[in-house]
Amino acid sequence: MTTPTLTAAGAGAGAPAARLAARQVGWTIGGAQILDDVTLDVRDGELLALIGPNGAGKSTLLNMFSGVRRPTTGTIELDGEDVTRVSAAGRARRGLGRTFQTSSLFDGVTSLENVRLAVQSRKPGALSPFRRAEAAEDVAESRELLEQVGMGRRAGHPAGALSHGDRRKLEVAVALARRPRVLLLDEPMAGVSVEDVPALVDLIGGLRQRGVSVCMVEHHMDVVLGLADRVAVLHHGSLLAVGTPAEVTAHAEVQRAYLGEAP
Repeated sequence: MTTPTLTAAGAGAGAPAARLAARQVGWTIGGAQILDDVTLDVRDGELLALIGPNGAGKSTLLNMFSGVRRPTTGTIELDGEDVTRVSAAGRARRGLGRTFQTSSLFDGVTSLENVRLAVQSRKPGALSPFRRAEAAEDVAESRELLEQVGMGRRAGHPAGALSHGDRRKLEVAVALARRPRVLLLDEPMAGVSVEDVPALVDLIGGLRQRGVSVCMVEHHMDVVLGLADRVAVLHHGSLLAVGTPAEVTAHAEVQRAYLGEAP
């Protein structure tokens, strides 16, 4: 299958190296083809937005990238290594982070403890909120991460008492605590109030300055167009187009399939 790829999508000479890549990935379940021959890379230092109608296969592709699901066909590469059969935990140890549509925080402990547990998880030994080894160092790093995501004043607040926007920021801090080189964000703006969107946009946009490559599934097109270096469009499980935001929004097939506009 040939993907309708725009000029900015080709690997070409001088293109940044791929941090994360799907190579001819397909996924079939119960006779239904959910993903079909998807080849796509997340490049070093870029923010790639993944868009498409509901049911297009966006979250499924993130599951393939992160190791939650294993593709029926094709391979997943992380920094040039075939990790198709590597578990989600193994990929995390290799520098791949992820947030999910639904929260995965520990609601009964503070924001600081959520991040500290993530910092601690990088290190040898049992994961426990009662562990005191390197406690001062872990707490200092955790406080710094909370400050960086604009949550410093809420370090002592229970995660379960935070607003939805603050929970999203805390989830990013938790993900960054594992020092990922690539971060997958699954609908980070979902359910976020209008007032919280600008701060979350600034936070995500700043991840590239931390040396983190980002692949983001997002439905808010104004957020996508303002943040993404490239946009990939999925439709019925196939890759419809990849290019800069301007190129993708001008693409006639994308306009018909997703943007609801006549070419």
